[in-house]
Amino acid sequence: MIRDEELLFKILNQKLKEKSLNLVLICVGGFVLNHYSIRATMDIDSFYTASKEIEDIILFMGEEYDLNPEGERWLNNSVQNLNKRPPEEICDVLYEFSNLKVMIPPLEYIACMKLQSAREQDIMDVASIIHRCDIKMPEDMESILNKYGIGDIDESVLLEAFGEAYGIEWLEKYYVDKHKND
Repeated sequence: MIRDEELLFKILNQKLKEKSLNLVLICVGGFVLNHYSIRATMDIDSFYTASKEIEDIILFMGEEYDLNPEGERWLNNSVQNLNKRPPEEICDVLYEFSNLKVMIPPLEYIACMKLQSAREQDIMDVASIIHRCDIKMPEDMESILNKYGIGDIDESVLLEAFGEAYGIEWLEKYYVDKHKND
């Protein structure tokens, strides 16, 4: 099993090169959190254009190098069914090889995506990102959501993330302060 991500992407690049294929990955989710040492993940959720040849390479590498977590592929694009693709112009390039470019969006963008998904682990991840990015107030996160054109976030989900990030006392004070003039 390979755990060195750069080596893994070099091998993927070589496999793509052998088939004269090019691939751009915009990695999101736990992979980005792992990059920032927030939490580890076993798979890589990514936006990319799939083809049978690319999927065959991913499947081969998963089996050959024992990369696949239980019931999943090590590299997948299923996130495309849940979220919109981050614009490439906001992403940083992590690795660039002859046939493969690996990019990640800003951590704040990952928080926006996770607020959309709003699963239990997503809320915990958003709380960690709020701390890491020093986002102090829900209104600040709303500005970030607007900046990236992501709307329709349930306010209770946002407040839950801030409650996880700063504690129940902070959340109580926020409610009191917000409703003081009502």
